[in-house]
Amino acid sequence: QKSGMHFMDEYIIEIVDPATGKQLGPNEVGEVVVTPVHNETWGLVRFGTGDLSSYITEACPCGRTANKLMAVLGRTGDAVKVRGMFVVARQVEQVFDGFGQVARFQILVGRRAQRDELTLRVELKGEGVDKTRLADEINKRFQSLCLVRTDEVEFVAPGAIPEDGKPIIDQRKWE
Repeated sequence: QKSGMHFMDEYIIEIVDPATGKQLGPNEVGEVVVTPVHNETWGLVRFGTGDLSSYITEACPCGRTANKLMAVLGRTGDAVKVRGMFVVARQVEQVFDGFGQVARFQILVGRRAQRDELTLRVELKGEGVDKTRLADEINKRFQSLCLVRTDEVEFVAPGAIPEDGKPIIDQRKWE
């Protein structure tokens, strides 16, 4: 059963916050950093791969007990940090998998009163959808996969989200 890649004893593998280098815990998305343990030719310490992923510590069906690296979710430039957690476009795609009534989506990240705000813009394929129920389901799935609470699910008119638009738009201004 394929459900990630086990950490190998020949490497120290860390998931870190790309901005600070601080180690992150299980299920937290960060940059994969690798240190080969048995490299006698040249010293490579804490090599930042630029890949974003997470790891899990749960027991594996194959019987191995080592931590597992989950799928690569993107590159460090493809993510936005919201309330201390990285949100990656690929994660957001996974949130909306299974919601057949959703045509397009987009995340807007803003800042108000010293707090990050996260809005999900959702374009529906048709009418007759219980928007309150759908927003609740999307919120729950988003928090489960991205570990961040949304502030609002905004349903927009067809065509409001460009077909080739960026999935994540960071509107915050840093002074």
